Amino acid sequence: MPPELSLSCPAKVNLSLRVHGRRPDGFHEVSTVLQTIDLCDRLEIQRVDPGSPLHIEIPGGGAPADDSNLVLKAARAFFAVLGEPARGVRFRLEKRIPAGSGLGGGSSDAAAALLGLQSLWGRPLDARQLQAVGAAVGSDVPFFLVGGTALATGRGELVEALDDIPSAPMLVVVPAVEVSTAEVYRGWRAETGAGSGEEGGRPAVMPPPSRRGDVAAWVLGNDLEPVVRELHPEVNGLVLALRSAGGSGGADPQVSGSGGAVFAFGESPGIHSALAGMDVRVFRPRMLPREVRRLFM
Repeated sequence: MPPELSLSCPAKVNLSLRVHGRRPDGFHEVSTVLQTIDLCDRLEIQRVDPGSPLHIEIPGGGAPADDSNLVLKAARAFFAVLGEPARGVRFRLEKRIPAGSGLGGGSSDAAAALLGLQSLWGRPLDARQLQAVGAAVGSDVPFFLVGGTALATGRGELVEALDDIPSAPMLVVVPAVEVSTAEVYRGWRAETGAGSGEEGGRPAVMPPPSRRGDVAAWVLGNDLEPVVRELHPEVNGLVLALRSAGGSGGADPQVSGSGGAVFAFGESPGIHSALAGMDVRVFRPRMLPREVRRLFM
């Protein structure tokens, strides 16, 4: 067994997101199509002395280095299923995905931890068990175990892999604000959930089969976007600026997940002037297919 691994932890965007209501367990029922992109954190995993406690280093900051870190939570959950002490592993996490942006950085880091431990320990869990461990850590973690294009339902933990959609140039812009997912869901009301397109009387989560070769057709709205924009004027201003710049590849710029990142396909010549003076980070990622994750399952 190799003593050390280095894994990419890709971000995601929500191409569509529908919220169907609050569940008895306190979570919200959702339907969402997610897509991995090559804006990535990097997680190094090293087997050390079996008696050493779990440890994580985050040299550049950007995430907590204590027990609240999802990487450590994922490791503890993994070893709990094996019935072994959660020891003998050192993690080093390099953060690039902004926190509180709706891009799933913490969940992706946790999924990479599970995939790396699965590989280093000789793949002791089957795919179903690994998904269950991921779901116990966080709602988005099972998606990051799959990657590519996928439909997630339930609270987000039930993942159905979809055919990878055609890649297209992307623009992802993140304002200097950290958005609380819990606060956004608390602010969600059924009457705010207005999307574009209809599917059986409800806003669609996927385009019709005849349009699935057009990446812009997958951008079908985000029921959390009105809440994010109301809570955070920086996000609202960013959406308006990107829409004023035009050239979004046939789909309006859209908030990803619970925000505050806003993404669009394509890029207009007016984007620099539209964002002038705004405190934002701009990324131009590629869409990532599913193949990378299959190596570790």
